[in-house]
Amino acid sequence: MNCIVICLDTWRWDALGCVNPGWVQTPGIDRFAAAATRFNSAYCGSFPTVPMRVDAYTGDVNWPRYGWKGLDENQVALPTRLREHGVYTGLVLDTANNVGAGLHRFYDEWTLIKKDIDDGVNPGDIVVPVPEHHFRQNAGGYRRDRANWSHYRHEEDWFVSRTMRAACRWLEDNAGRDAWFLWVDTFEIHEDWMAPKYYTDLYAPDYAGPAYTYPNYGYTDIYTHEALQHLRDAYAAEVTLTDRWVGHLLRQVEVMGLYGNTCVILTSDHGMYIGEHNRAGKHTVDATDPWPIYDTVGRVPLLVHTPFPDAPATVDVLCQSADIMPTVLELCGVADPAAPVGKSWAPLLRGEGGPGHDRIYTTCHSGGGPGGIRYLGSHITVTTPTHSAVFGPPSHRTELYDRARDPEQIHDIAAAEPALVETLRGELRVFMERQGAPAEYVAAYTGAE
Repeated sequence: MNCIVICLDTWRWDALGCVNPGWVQTPGIDRFAAAATRFNSAYCGSFPTVPMRVDAYTGDVNWPRYGWKGLDENQVALPTRLREHGVYTGLVLDTANNVGAGLHRFYDEWTLIKKDIDDGVNPGDIVVPVPEHHFRQNAGGYRRDRANWSHYRHEEDWFVSRTMRAACRWLEDNAGRDAWFLWVDTFEIHEDWMAPKYYTDLYAPDYAGPAYTYPNYGYTDIYTHEALQHLRDAYAAEVTLTDRWVGHLLRQVEVMGLYGNTCVILTSDHGMYIGEHNRAGKHTVDATDPWPIYDTVGRVPLLVHTPFPDAPATVDVLCQSADIMPTVLELCGVADPAAPVGKSWAPLLRGEGGPGHDRIYTTCHSGGGPGGIRYLGSHITVTTPTHSAVFGPPSHRTELYDRARDPEQIHDIAAAEPALVETLRGELRVFMERQGAPAEYVAAYTGAE
């Protein structure tokens, strides 16, 4: 079997029409979802962008040892293992962070869609339409992005359009090979949320206020209700734009007749707070204020289309990004030793059932190892099939939530369930030690309160 992985940066698990029809419009992906298996309990392990992809490439959860960087020398990447077994591999992406981390070098061929026009616009000349502190880090990224993208005139100029069309060309060139694998990666949903106006008009046709399109990566008490709603509408518009062009790629797969012998995995690296828990952004930018990773950010969409006749419509067991490597290897017929952490979904997709993970551990590396980012501190979330616990350094009081009764994770029940808290704390300690976390990192996050 051949395989395509489509990774959509910053796509929330609930930003799907088939999951949450009252918010977003995603007709292209909804059509795909109708014939795919939807995993309802998928989470990221290592967070955010590059760490998630390294988990997917290695079948491991790497945050206990390192943060934002490429693979360790002793780790073998998914594309490398496929190539060793005669599978031709390709990467088409506009997520430049992946190239910065060296993830492109494992492929037979790769195409980075990047800015190729000199706009002649200086970021300092960009006018910020709202108070500067309402955008991340006083609008520095906003000015940069608006300057870089000032040439946009037509929808085909947007990155997601260019990336998905390039992926279609790759399929036309390579789908006739005996065995192939394609990873398609777009950064489009990542802010700045500046989809063409007609997409925003789908959600806010009468809005005439300031253009809130870039979260502050802070607390939302600075926003008016109207401003926060416009931020959500701008995000939804970006999702719908992305859906249109992902749908174009999925339609290409269909018209080329590839679904009969191809697995297509559609997922994301993480979500985004847009008002939930009084936050806007996926993580903190204040080194003194590490954030918890609730389901709004840590839970990810996961849709998998296979030709298996008994593939289930939904799967509810816990799964994570590290499962991508063993799944792809098994579906592509590549025998491989067991992944360090990841589990193949192939039995589940064949309708054979089977267990998922008992626990998923999610955070950004905060232990002083390679690739650590000081301002990107995170608490550690332990997700079980029924509960989630949030552990932090000594200044943080451990939280516990019953997701079945409290899916928004609002009502902390840690005080009422001390035995469960201590059980999960001990399991986190064992996991961190097994994954090679420094002793001081383990002690800081799992020590007794």
